[in-house]
Amino acid sequence: MITEHRSIRIIQVLQGCVLAALIMVSAPTSAVSLTQYPQLEALADRLAKSSGLDSEKMKGWFRDAKIKSKIIEAMNRPAERLPWHRYQSLFVNSASISGGVQFLKTHARTLARAQGEYGVPAEIIVAVLGIETRYGKVLGSLRVLDSLTTLSMEYPRRSKFFSSELEHFMHLAAEQGLDPLTVKGSYAGAMGVPQFMPSSYRSYAVDFDGDGRTDLIGSVTDAIGSVAHYLARHHWQPGEPIATRVMDPPDGLDAMVTRGLKAETSIAKVHALGVPVSAEDTDKVGVMRFDGKLGADYRLGHHNFFVITRYNRSQNYAMSVFELAEQIAIATGS
Repeated sequence: MITEHRSIRIIQVLQGCVLAALIMVSAPTSAVSLTQYPQLEALADRLAKSSGLDSEKMKGWFRDAKIKSKIIEAMNRPAERLPWHRYQSLFVNSASISGGVQFLKTHARTLARAQGEYGVPAEIIVAVLGIETRYGKVLGSLRVLDSLTTLSMEYPRRSKFFSSELEHFMHLAAEQGLDPLTVKGSYAGAMGVPQFMPSSYRSYAVDFDGDGRTDLIGSVTDAIGSVAHYLARHHWQPGEPIATRVMDPPDGLDAMVTRGLKAETSIAKVHALGVPVSAEDTDKVGVMRFDGKLGADYRLGHHNFFVITRYNRSQNYAMSVFELAEQIAIATGS
């Protein structure tokens, strides 16, 4: 028989164990150990030798980084894998259209200048920013340092890519005077109003407001110019079509459907099936089939469509940019 005093003691011990377990479950993710991830220490030393960056400062940043399982979980279930009609509803809706119209009106002069300099339609620039960050309102809630460290160390399938992006992020922090411990972005490490990865930030960001620095986090003007510059550098063709709807798909079109991100089918073959499309026979398109609410929805993607996929390698993404831009243009009479 257990005495009352002993019973109280057992209860206290059990309560302590439960409390400890709860603390372990709710505790923040532990900091990175450079012993566990020697690649990070090697990266800091290599960048110090090759680029003159501060090795100890970088190691301190890496020690502060957190490995987060939710980042890997997000990578394994991207929205781009959704059926088209579900993906479309997320990004092409009344709220995104009205937001785009307002954004275009507010930044009309800057957008006109970007279109004039780079040849990319204003509504395409607006649509990209709308889908990426709701026109600069949602920049991401995860530290870029955590995202890139997690994916470079614990996501083997693409660790090489994210390790390179982590290296670019170290350079970017030094070049732009950013604090890696506070910069936030997406689960993949994209940042700023246009959600550029660090390598794209360094390669394609432009100082469109003329203040002497490329600021994609705080300058909407720089973001507008940088999106236009990015698409232009990936060979956007001014005045050329983006996508064509196929209203009555003929037999034989299914055999031409591609899941790829290139225009590989000659217009001559499409014309031979009786599909009306304004293009030269020598031009090429990508024949695509989307899962619409009422069944298969066929589109022809022209060169510029696949330029958009360089921003996000997804047919769903590029089509949502096209359709949102189309609706914004209709609403503004562009």
